[in-house]
Amino acid sequence: MSQRSLEFLFTCSLLLVACGDDGGVATGSASGTGVTSASGTVTATTTATATATATAGTETTSGNSGTESTGTDPTTGDPTTGTTAPVDTTGPDTTGTASNTSTTSLDTTTTTTGDDTTTTSTSLATTDGTTGECAAVSETATNKKQPADIIFAIDNSGSMDMEIASVQANMNQFSAKIINSGIDVRVIVISDNSICVGAPLGSGNCPADSKPPTYTRINQGVGSNNALQLILDTYPQYKDLLRPDAATHLVVVTDDDSNLGAGAFDTQFKALEAGMADYKMHAICGAKGPSDILWCIQNAVCCAFTADAGDVYLDLIADTGGKWGDLCLQNFTPVFDELSTQVIEAATLACEWTIPEPMGEPIDFDKVNVEFDDGTPETFGKVPSPAECADVSDGWYYDDEQNPTKIVVCPQTCAKIQGVPDAKINIEFGCETIIAQ
Repeated sequence: MSQRSLEFLFTCSLLLVACGDDGGVATGSASGTGVTSASGTVTATTTATATATATAGTETTSGNSGTESTGTDPTTGDPTTGTTAPVDTTGPDTTGTASNTSTTSLDTTTTTTGDDTTTTSTSLATTDGTTGECAAVSETATNKKQPADIIFAIDNSGSMDMEIASVQANMNQFSAKIINSGIDVRVIVISDNSICVGAPLGSGNCPADSKPPTYTRINQGVGSNNALQLILDTYPQYKDLLRPDAATHLVVVTDDDSNLGAGAFDTQFKALEAGMADYKMHAICGAKGPSDILWCIQNAVCCAFTADAGDVYLDLIADTGGKWGDLCLQNFTPVFDELSTQVIEAATLACEWTIPEPMGEPIDFDKVNVEFDDGTPETFGKVPSPAECADVSDGWYYDDEQNPTKIVVCPQTCAKIQGVPDAKINIEFGCETIIAQ
Protein backbone atom coordinates (compact mmCIF):
# COMPACT_ATOMS: atom_id res chain seq x y z
CA MET A 1 0.00 0.00 0.00
CA SER A 2 1.37 3.41 -0.88
CA GLN A 3 2.44 6.00 1.70
CA ARG A 4 -0.43 8.31 0.62
CA SER A 5 -2.97 5.51 1.10
CA LEU A 6 -1.64 4.79 4.56
CA GLU A 7 -1.92 8.48 5.53
CA PHE A 8 -5.44 8.66 4.12
CA LEU A 9 -6.47 5.49 5.98
CA PHE A 10 -5.00 6.80 9.23
CA THR A 11 -6.86 10.12 8.92
CA CYS A 12 -10.18 8.47 8.23
CA SER A 13 -9.70 6.07 11.11
CA LEU A 14 -9.19 8.98 13.47
CA LEU A 15 -12.37 10.65 12.22
CA LEU A 16 -14.43 7.51 12.75
CA VAL A 17 -13.03 6.89 16.21
CA ALA A 18 -13.57 10.50 17.24
CA CYS A 19 -17.13 10.84 15.92
CA GLY A 20 -18.69 7.37 16.28
CA ASP A 21 -22.37 6.79 15.43
CA ASP A 22 -25.59 5.56 17.02
CA GLY A 23 -25.15 2.14 18.51
CA GLY A 24 -21.36 2.52 18.47
CA VAL A 25 -18.56 3.44 20.83
CA ALA A 26 -16.42 6.57 20.67
CA THR A 27 -13.32 7.17 22.65
CA GLY A 28 -10.71 9.89 22.58
CA SER A 29 -7.83 11.07 24.66
CA ALA A 30 -5.42 13.97 24.74
CA SER A 31 -2.41 14.60 26.86
CA GLY A 32 0.22 17.26 27.13
CA THR A 33 3.29 17.82 29.22
CA GLY A 34 5.27 21.01 29.66
CA VAL A 35 8.37 21.89 31.65
CA THR A 36 9.57 25.40 32.43
CA SER A 37 12.51 26.43 34.56
CA ALA A 38 13.02 29.89 36.08
CA SER A 39 14.67 30.08 39.49
CA GLY A 40 13.30 26.61 40.05
CA THR A 41 11.46 23.96 38.07
CA VAL A 42 7.87 24.06 36.95
CA THR A 43 6.21 20.95 35.59
CA ALA A 44 2.68 20.89 34.26
CA THR A 45 0.88 17.76 33.10
CA THR A 46 -2.62 17.79 31.70
CA THR A 47 -4.62 14.71 30.76
CA ALA A 48 -8.13 14.70 29.36
CA THR A 49 -10.15 11.56 28.62
CA ALA A 50 -13.65 11.27 27.25
CA THR A 51 -15.71 8.09 26.77
CA ALA A 52 -19.26 7.83 25.48
CA THR A 53 -21.30 4.63 25.05
CA ALA A 54 -24.82 4.26 23.69
CA THR A 55 -26.76 0.98 23.39
CA ALA A 56 -30.15 0.53 21.78
CA GLY A 57 -32.08 -1.89 19.55
CA THR A 58 -32.50 -5.60 19.36
CA GLU A 59 -29.20 -6.84 18.07
CA THR A 60 -25.74 -7.09 19.63
CA THR A 61 -22.84 -6.17 17.38
CA SER A 62 -19.23 -6.98 18.08
CA GLY A 63 -15.96 -7.07 16.21
CA ASN A 64 -12.27 -7.05 16.83
CA SER A 65 -10.67 -6.55 13.43
CA GLY A 66 -11.25 -4.29 10.47
CA THR A 67 -10.66 -4.12 6.75
CA GLU A 68 -10.36 -1.21 4.39
CA SER A 69 -13.50 -0.82 2.29
CA THR A 70 -14.89 1.46 -0.40
CA GLY A 71 -18.57 1.48 -1.30
CA THR A 72 -21.76 3.49 -1.51
CA ASP A 73 -23.87 4.85 1.32
CA PRO A 74 -27.23 3.06 0.93
CA THR A 75 -29.22 6.12 1.98
CA THR A 76 -27.42 8.92 0.16
CA GLY A 77 -25.70 7.15 -2.69
CA ASP A 78 -22.46 8.94 -1.81
CA PRO A 79 -19.23 6.98 -2.01
CA THR A 80 -17.75 5.91 1.30
CA THR A 81 -14.22 4.99 2.27
CA GLY A 82 -13.01 3.87 5.70
CA THR A 83 -12.40 0.99 7.99
CA THR A 84 -15.24 -1.34 8.89
CA ALA A 85 -15.25 -4.06 11.51
CA PRO A 86 -16.65 -7.52 10.71
CA VAL A 87 -20.19 -7.92 12.06
CA ASP A 88 -21.14 -10.96 14.09
CA THR A 89 -24.90 -11.51 13.75
CA THR A 90 -24.94 -14.95 15.27
CA GLY A 91 -25.43 -13.80 18.85
CA PRO A 92 -28.79 -13.67 20.60
CA ASP A 93 -31.18 -10.78 20.01
CA THR A 94 -31.51 -8.34 22.87
CA THR A 95 -34.30 -5.98 23.65
CA GLY A 96 -34.67 -3.38 26.37
CA THR A 97 -34.51 0.28 27.22
CA ALA A 98 -31.85 2.39 25.57
CA SER A 99 -29.19 3.54 27.99
CA ASN A 100 -26.53 6.25 27.82
CA THR A 101 -23.41 6.43 29.96
CA SER A 102 -20.81 9.17 29.76
CA THR A 103 -17.60 9.52 31.72
CA THR A 104 -15.41 12.59 31.54
CA SER A 105 -12.23 13.19 33.49
CA LEU A 106 -9.73 16.02 33.58
CA ASP A 107 -6.53 15.84 35.62
CA THR A 108 -4.10 18.70 35.99
CA THR A 109 -0.91 18.53 38.05
CA THR A 110 1.41 21.48 38.59
CA THR A 111 4.69 21.23 40.52
CA THR A 112 7.02 24.12 41.27
CA THR A 113 10.44 23.53 42.80
CA GLY A 114 12.49 26.38 44.22
CA ASP A 115 12.46 28.18 47.54
CA ASP A 116 8.82 27.15 47.77
CA THR A 117 7.15 24.09 46.29
CA THR A 118 3.50 24.16 45.29
CA THR A 119 1.58 21.14 44.05
CA THR A 120 -1.91 21.58 42.64
CA SER A 121 -4.17 18.85 41.27
CA THR A 122 -7.45 19.49 39.52
CA SER A 123 -9.95 16.82 38.53
CA LEU A 124 -13.40 16.91 37.02
CA ALA A 125 -15.56 13.79 36.97
CA THR A 126 -19.04 13.23 35.58
CA THR A 127 -20.44 9.85 36.54
CA ASP A 128 -24.12 9.93 35.59
CA GLY A 129 -27.18 12.15 35.55
CA THR A 130 -27.93 11.63 39.24
CA THR A 131 -24.66 12.67 40.84
CA GLY A 132 -23.79 15.74 38.77
CA GLU A 133 -20.19 16.81 38.50
CA CYS A 134 -17.58 17.83 41.09
CA ALA A 135 -14.20 19.33 40.40
CA ALA A 136 -11.53 19.14 43.11
CA VAL A 137 -8.48 21.32 43.64
CA SER A 138 -5.80 19.92 45.96
CA GLU A 139 -2.89 21.79 47.46
CA THR A 140 -0.08 20.14 49.42
CA ALA A 141 -0.21 21.53 52.93
CA THR A 142 3.54 21.95 53.45
CA ASN A 143 4.15 23.84 50.24
CA LYS A 144 2.87 27.27 51.09
CA LYS A 145 4.35 29.65 53.64
CA GLN A 146 2.19 31.37 56.18
CA PRO A 147 1.97 35.17 55.76
CA ALA A 148 3.15 37.44 58.57
CA ASP A 149 1.55 40.54 60.10
CA ILE A 150 4.12 42.55 62.09
CA ILE A 151 2.98 45.41 64.34
CA PHE A 152 5.59 47.86 65.66
CA ALA A 153 4.96 50.29 68.52
CA ILE A 154 7.87 52.74 68.72
CA ASP A 155 8.40 55.02 71.71
CA ASN A 156 8.59 58.62 70.42
CA SER A 157 9.57 60.27 73.71
CA GLY A 158 12.46 62.75 73.66
CA SER A 159 15.01 60.25 74.92
CA MET A 160 14.48 57.93 71.93
CA ASP A 161 15.97 59.98 69.06
CA MET A 162 18.95 57.67 68.48
CA GLU A 163 16.83 54.53 68.74
CA ILE A 164 14.26 55.86 66.26
CA ALA A 165 17.02 56.61 63.73
CA SER A 166 18.35 53.05 64.10
CA VAL A 167 14.88 51.52 63.66
CA GLN A 168 14.26 53.63 60.58
CA ALA A 169 17.60 52.65 59.07
CA ASN A 170 16.92 48.93 59.50
CA MET A 171 13.27 48.71 58.50
CA ASN A 172 13.82 48.11 54.77
CA GLN A 173 16.53 45.50 55.26
CA PHE A 174 14.36 43.75 57.85
CA SER A 175 11.30 43.56 55.62
CA ALA A 176 13.26 42.70 52.48
CA LYS A 177 14.78 39.64 54.14
CA ILE A 178 11.32 38.38 55.06
CA ILE A 179 9.82 39.14 51.64
CA ASN A 180 12.72 37.47 49.82
CA SER A 181 12.08 34.28 51.79
CA GLY A 182 8.69 34.00 50.08
CA ILE A 183 6.59 35.26 52.99
CA ASP A 184 3.78 37.73 52.28
CA VAL A 185 4.49 40.32 54.98
CA ARG A 186 2.53 43.33 56.18
CA VAL A 187 4.27 45.85 58.43
CA ILE A 188 2.21 48.19 60.60
CA VAL A 189 4.02 50.93 62.55
CA ILE A 190 2.39 52.83 65.39
CA SER A 191 4.38 56.05 65.67
CA ASP A 192 4.22 59.76 64.98
CA ASN A 193 5.94 61.60 62.13
CA SER A 194 9.36 61.07 63.68
CA ILE A 195 9.41 57.79 61.73
CA CYS A 196 9.71 57.91 57.95
CA VAL A 197 10.27 54.70 56.02
CA GLY A 198 11.61 55.06 52.49
CA ALA A 199 11.23 52.89 49.42
CA PRO A 200 10.78 50.08 48.71
CA LEU A 201 8.84 49.29 51.91
CA GLY A 202 7.42 52.79 52.44
CA SER A 203 6.78 55.62 50.03
CA GLY A 204 9.39 57.91 51.56
CA ASN A 205 6.99 60.84 51.09
CA CYS A 206 6.75 61.75 54.75
CA PRO A 207 4.59 62.20 56.61
CA ALA A 208 2.52 60.13 54.12
CA ASP A 209 5.03 57.26 54.01
CA SER A 210 2.38 54.49 54.12
CA LYS A 211 2.22 52.13 51.16
CA PRO A 212 -0.53 49.65 52.03
CA PRO A 213 -1.05 46.82 52.26
CA THR A 214 2.67 46.04 52.70
CA TYR A 215 3.44 49.02 54.92
CA THR A 216 1.09 51.21 56.94
CA ARG A 217 1.94 53.78 59.58
CA ILE A 218 -0.65 54.67 62.17
CA ASN A 219 0.10 58.31 62.97
CA GLN A 220 -0.01 58.05 66.73
CA GLY A 221 2.57 59.28 69.18
CA VAL A 222 3.81 56.65 71.62
CA GLY A 223 4.94 57.61 75.12
CA SER A 224 7.39 55.98 77.45
CA ASN A 225 4.91 53.64 79.15
CA ASN A 226 1.86 53.21 76.89
CA ALA A 227 3.09 51.16 73.90
CA LEU A 228 1.04 48.08 74.81
CA GLN A 229 -2.05 50.13 75.56
CA LEU A 230 -1.81 51.85 72.18
CA ILE A 231 -1.51 48.52 70.37
CA LEU A 232 -4.94 47.75 71.83
CA ASP A 233 -6.42 51.24 71.36
CA THR A 234 -5.41 51.63 67.69
CA TYR A 235 -6.65 48.17 66.69
CA PRO A 236 -9.72 49.61 64.85
CA GLN A 237 -7.30 51.53 62.59
CA TYR A 238 -5.31 48.48 61.46
CA LYS A 239 -7.66 45.51 61.94
CA ASP A 240 -8.67 45.42 58.27
CA LEU A 241 -5.03 44.85 57.34
CA LEU A 242 -4.72 41.73 59.49
CA ARG A 243 -5.26 38.30 57.96
CA PRO A 244 -6.84 35.38 59.84
CA ASP A 245 -4.22 32.89 58.67
CA ALA A 246 -1.19 35.14 59.23
CA ALA A 247 1.38 34.76 61.99
CA THR A 248 1.16 37.83 64.25
CA HIS A 249 4.32 39.45 65.61
CA LEU A 250 4.44 42.48 67.94
CA VAL A 251 7.60 44.58 68.30
CA VAL A 252 8.00 47.30 70.93
CA VAL A 253 11.00 49.62 70.86
CA THR A 254 11.36 51.63 74.07
CA ASP A 255 13.79 52.68 76.79
CA ASP A 256 11.14 52.26 79.49
CA ASP A 257 8.58 49.79 80.85
CA SER A 258 4.82 49.39 80.36
CA ASN A 259 2.12 50.65 82.72
CA LEU A 260 -0.13 47.81 81.47
CA GLY A 261 0.83 44.45 82.95
CA ALA A 262 1.80 41.40 80.88
CA GLY A 263 -1.21 39.30 81.91
CA ALA A 264 -3.73 42.07 81.28
CA PHE A 265 -2.32 42.84 77.84
CA ASP A 266 -2.16 39.18 76.85
CA THR A 267 -5.83 38.63 77.72
CA GLN A 268 -7.06 41.76 75.96
CA PHE A 269 -4.97 41.29 72.82
CA LYS A 270 -6.04 37.69 72.32
CA ALA A 271 -9.66 38.77 72.69
CA LEU A 272 -9.40 41.21 69.74
CA GLU A 273 -9.70 38.38 67.21
CA ALA A 274 -9.16 34.64 67.23
CA GLY A 275 -6.40 34.64 64.62
CA MET A 276 -4.02 36.51 66.96
CA ALA A 277 -4.11 34.01 69.81
CA ASP A 278 -0.66 32.66 68.92
CA TYR A 279 1.07 36.03 68.64
CA LYS A 280 4.74 36.49 69.51
CA MET A 281 6.03 39.49 71.44
CA HIS A 282 9.45 40.94 70.62
CA ALA A 283 11.07 44.01 72.15
CA ILE A 284 14.13 46.19 72.02
CA CYS A 285 14.36 47.44 75.58
CA GLY A 286 16.57 47.49 78.64
CA ALA A 287 17.05 44.40 80.78
CA LYS A 288 18.09 46.53 83.73
CA GLY A 289 17.54 50.15 84.70
CA PRO A 290 18.64 52.98 87.02
CA SER A 291 16.99 51.28 89.98
CA ASP A 292 19.81 48.74 89.84
CA ILE A 293 22.49 51.04 91.23
CA LEU A 294 25.36 48.56 91.00
CA TRP A 295 24.55 47.83 87.36
CA CYS A 296 24.42 51.56 86.60
CA ILE A 297 27.82 52.08 88.16
CA GLN A 298 29.27 49.28 86.05
CA ASN A 299 27.38 50.29 82.87
CA ALA A 300 27.16 54.06 83.07
CA VAL A 301 26.69 54.63 79.32
CA CYS A 302 23.92 52.06 79.01
CA CYS A 303 22.27 53.31 82.17
CA ALA A 304 22.11 56.75 80.58
CA PHE A 305 20.22 55.25 77.62
CA THR A 306 17.72 53.39 79.80
CA ALA A 307 14.87 55.03 81.68
CA ASP A 308 13.74 51.73 83.21
CA ALA A 309 14.03 48.00 82.67
CA GLY A 310 11.37 46.61 80.32
CA ASP A 311 10.19 43.91 82.73
CA VAL A 312 6.68 43.62 81.24
CA TYR A 313 8.08 43.13 77.75
CA LEU A 314 10.58 40.55 79.00
CA ASP A 315 7.73 38.61 80.63
CA LEU A 316 5.71 38.64 77.42
CA ILE A 317 8.74 37.56 75.40
CA ALA A 318 9.23 34.60 77.72
CA ASP A 319 5.53 33.68 77.53
CA THR A 320 5.20 33.86 73.75
CA GLY A 321 8.65 32.69 72.60
CA GLY A 322 9.69 36.03 71.11
CA LYS A 323 13.07 37.74 70.74
CA TRP A 324 14.73 40.36 72.93
CA GLY A 325 17.04 43.06 71.59
CA ASP A 326 19.40 44.82 73.98
CA LEU A 327 18.76 48.55 73.99
CA CYS A 328 22.29 49.13 75.22
CA LEU A 329 23.77 48.00 71.89
CA GLN A 330 22.30 50.99 70.04
CA ASN A 331 23.06 49.07 66.83
CA PHE A 332 19.83 47.33 65.95
CA THR A 333 20.97 45.61 62.76
CA PRO A 334 21.77 42.29 64.52
CA VAL A 335 18.48 42.52 66.41
CA PHE A 336 16.46 43.05 63.23
CA ASP A 337 18.36 40.23 61.51
CA GLU A 338 17.51 37.85 64.33
CA LEU A 339 13.91 39.00 64.39
CA SER A 340 13.45 38.52 60.65
CA THR A 341 15.02 35.07 60.90
CA GLN A 342 12.51 34.05 63.53
CA VAL A 343 9.62 35.34 61.44
CA ILE A 344 10.87 33.25 58.52
CA GLU A 345 11.49 30.10 60.56
CA ALA A 346 8.11 30.35 62.29
CA ALA A 347 6.20 30.50 58.99
CA THR A 348 4.16 27.35 58.44
CA LEU A 349 1.20 26.51 56.23
CA ALA A 350 -1.06 29.24 54.94
CA CYS A 351 -4.65 28.51 55.90
CA GLU A 352 -6.46 30.30 53.09
CA TRP A 353 -6.78 29.51 49.40
CA THR A 354 -7.85 31.57 46.43
CA ILE A 355 -10.97 30.03 44.91
CA PRO A 356 -10.11 28.66 41.45
CA GLU A 357 -12.49 28.51 38.49
CA PRO A 358 -13.31 24.83 37.89
CA MET A 359 -13.17 24.20 34.13
CA GLY A 360 -13.88 27.90 33.58
CA GLU A 361 -17.51 27.41 34.60
CA PRO A 362 -19.38 29.80 36.94
CA ILE A 363 -19.15 28.67 40.57
CA ASP A 364 -22.22 27.87 42.62
CA PHE A 365 -20.97 29.02 46.03
CA ASP A 366 -23.64 26.92 47.73
CA LYS A 367 -21.94 23.86 46.26
CA VAL A 368 -18.39 24.10 47.58
CA ASN A 369 -16.74 21.81 50.13
CA VAL A 370 -13.35 21.63 51.82
CA GLU A 371 -11.77 18.23 52.41
CA PHE A 372 -8.77 17.60 54.66
CA ASP A 373 -6.79 14.57 53.54
CA ASP A 374 -4.10 13.17 55.84
CA GLY A 375 -4.62 9.65 54.51
CA THR A 376 -8.15 9.48 55.88
CA PRO A 377 -10.20 12.19 54.11
CA GLU A 378 -12.38 14.40 56.30
CA THR A 379 -14.76 17.10 55.07
CA PHE A 380 -14.88 20.31 57.07
CA GLY A 381 -18.22 22.06 57.41
CA LYS A 382 -18.82 25.71 56.53
CA VAL A 383 -19.59 28.50 59.02
CA PRO A 384 -21.21 31.81 58.02
CA SER A 385 -18.35 33.96 59.37
CA PRO A 386 -15.24 33.82 61.60
CA ALA A 387 -17.41 34.62 64.63
CA GLU A 388 -18.99 31.15 64.47
CA CYS A 389 -15.63 29.34 64.44
CA ALA A 390 -15.66 29.12 68.23
CA ASP A 391 -18.88 27.09 68.12
CA VAL A 392 -17.56 24.20 65.97
CA SER A 393 -14.71 21.72 66.19
CA ASP A 394 -13.57 22.45 62.61
CA GLY A 395 -14.81 24.80 59.94
CA TRP A 396 -14.17 27.20 57.08
CA TYR A 397 -15.73 30.37 55.68
CA TYR A 398 -15.55 32.74 52.71
CA ASP A 399 -13.49 35.92 52.95
CA ASP A 400 -16.58 37.74 51.64
CA GLU A 401 -19.90 35.96 51.88
CA GLN A 402 -21.44 38.06 49.11
CA ASN A 403 -18.46 38.08 46.72
CA PRO A 404 -16.14 35.23 47.74
CA THR A 405 -12.58 35.16 46.45
CA LYS A 406 -10.92 33.02 49.12
CA ILE A 407 -11.64 30.09 51.39
CA VAL A 408 -10.30 30.50 54.95
CA VAL A 409 -10.28 27.81 57.63
CA CYS A 410 -11.03 28.54 61.29
CA PRO A 411 -8.05 29.07 63.64
CA GLN A 412 -8.42 25.68 65.34
CA THR A 413 -8.68 24.00 61.93
CA CYS A 414 -5.61 25.91 60.75
CA ALA A 415 -3.67 24.58 63.74
CA LYS A 416 -4.86 21.06 62.92
CA ILE A 417 -3.70 21.34 59.29
CA GLN A 418 -0.33 22.78 60.26
CA GLY A 419 0.23 19.86 62.60
CA VAL A 420 0.12 17.36 59.71
CA PRO A 421 2.91 18.34 57.30
CA ASP A 422 2.00 15.81 54.59
CA ALA A 423 -1.73 16.56 54.49
CA LYS A 424 -3.65 18.01 51.55
CA ILE A 425 -6.63 20.30 51.27
CA ASN A 426 -9.11 19.49 48.50
CA ILE A 427 -11.56 22.19 47.46
CA GLU A 428 -14.53 20.48 45.80
CA PHE A 429 -17.06 22.13 43.50
CA GLY A 430 -20.52 20.98 42.42
CA CYS A 431 -21.63 19.18 45.59
CA GLU A 432 -24.05 20.67 48.13
CA THR A 433 -22.10 22.55 50.83
CA ILE A 434 -21.88 20.73 54.16
CA ILE A 435 -22.66 23.01 57.11
CA ALA A 436 -20.49 22.77 60.23
CA GLN A 437 -22.21 21.33 63.28
